[in-house]
Amino acid sequence: LANLEQHTQEQWDAVLHFLVGTPKLRHEPSPAVINFLMTTGLMQHDPDWKGSSERAPLVITTKGYDFMLQDNHQQVWHFVVQYLRSLEGHKKAKELMQEAMLFLISLSFGKVGDAYPSSSLSKRGRTLMKDLSLFGLLYVQPLNEKMAIFYPTQIALQLVHEGSASSTELTYSLSTKTLEAALADPKPIDSSHLAVIVQTNFQLCAYTTSELHVSMLGLFCDVETIRRLPNVVFMVITRDSVKSAFNLGIEARQILRFLEKNAHPHLRTGNSSPVPQNVEDQIWLWDRERRRVQWNQVYRIQCHNGLEGEFEATKKKAIELGAFQWSADSKKELLVNFDQVEELVAWAGKWRAKVAT
Repeated sequence: LANLEQHTQEQWDAVLHFLVGTPKLRHEPSPAVINFLMTTGLMQHDPDWKGSSERAPLVITTKGYDFMLQDNHQQVWHFVVQYLRSLEGHKKAKELMQEAMLFLISLSFGKVGDAYPSSSLSKRGRTLMKDLSLFGLLYVQPLNEKMAIFYPTQIALQLVHEGSASSTELTYSLSTKTLEAALADPKPIDSSHLAVIVQTNFQLCAYTTSELHVSMLGLFCDVETIRRLPNVVFMVITRDSVKSAFNLGIEARQILRFLEKNAHPHLRTGNSSPVPQNVEDQIWLWDRERRRVQWNQVYRIQCHNGLEGEFEATKKKAIELGAFQWSADSKKELLVNFDQVEELVAWAGKWRAKVAT
């Protein structure tokens, strides 16, 4: 069971390392996984690349940051939904979709650690088995050129039980293992688990030995404040570090969700949030700072004084179109959305012609 869990985590860690651009990856994702990251918009070719577009490196997108800060269960569901959508363009889409759904539902009745023969699957089912193994939902062990057995992982069994008590316990157990390993072993080995404690003074304490987790925390923590112990990392959440995260497209809700999902298990007692109230409130306040002023590109329309009712009619039409931004009734002047000005000007021209006749 431990080997299956490790297999799942290694597969997903490889994806996340690739997303954040970790150099010299130990396990690089397969071309199929990289293609998935591209087609789902999690990564794109670097728009600032000056050389040949074919050699442009891949960089993470705003959507990719959101994906990275989700827990494994949400990430797997994201993959499954996108995988099912990819079948829609096939000429036998209906049959493929039905077989894929049947396979996923059947997995929920499996047992972690039990082996199942690939011979029990149809040709399409075996293709699906290989695709799911790329993302760690299954572990496939070939027996010969034609035969193989596959093992469902825990996260695959939870697909159709999202939000269940067992699913929540599984997520929490990952943090518990981190704590146990950190306290039991003075020289811990690499761990794929994470347990976070956020203090009221904005200091963050993370039980982890993973460089991936350090990179993820560095998205919204001040990396210059980092201090390390063999099994613990200390960082500080600052206004500038959170603002930098916002500039990358990360939102306050994503930061808080990440901190709550990966909170230390001892903080999950009762109904209170594991993130201190003052820290949560401050992150929301920093988020609202960037919404104090909103910039909109507008166009100025000056109505003629010679035509009675033109200004009122044009203003009413702008409001109906949702293009209205501001008006000065005394000057018969309107400010409207720039991208809707052509439609409004064309309507005003027709209105003038109608009134003139």
